[in-house]
Amino acid sequence: MDVLFALSVVKESMPKLVSSVETSNGDIHIFTGKENIIDFAKFLKDDSRLQFDMLSDLFAVDYPQKPERIEVIYNFYSTKNNFRIFVKVRSKIDEPDYPSLTPLYNSANWFEREVYDMFGLKFKGHPDLKRILNPDDWEGHPLLKDYPLRQRPPVETINFDTPGYVE
Repeated sequence: MDVLFALSVVKESMPKLVSSVETSNGDIHIFTGKENIIDFAKFLKDDSRLQFDMLSDLFAVDYPQKPERIEVIYNFYSTKNNFRIFVKVRSKIDEPDYPSLTPLYNSANWFEREVYDMFGLKFKGHPDLKRILNPDDWEGHPLLKDYPLRQRPPVETINFDTPGYVE
């Protein structure tokens, strides 16, 4: 069994959920709408032919030149069949809500928190959606391309004439 077989199973079983397909370096990338991601993930996990039992990664990318500039990528892996499939969901920047996959995959917990922290995307149904990398009072989401770059704070100069300074 290979990833092309997995693609044929998905297209045959869930044709309305697949909006497009791309291949890159032997990997399959399936595009779907975010309203379909729960059903899509359940199918990938529960189908006896596929058995995508692991969500090995979930991350986002910001393409500011595109109308649907946010892309969330789900990396599903089948330990039984030893192959992966990527499912991608695109949305506009002002549509930051996604369904959470934590009820299906425990690993989604930390992945979704990271995407929330760095991109500001919210995952409905997440058990504890809060910042994971930045302090709670951090303003903004650093991986958005329009995040303002800040200058480093000035380095304090050392006064070598200070009493007690020893070379």
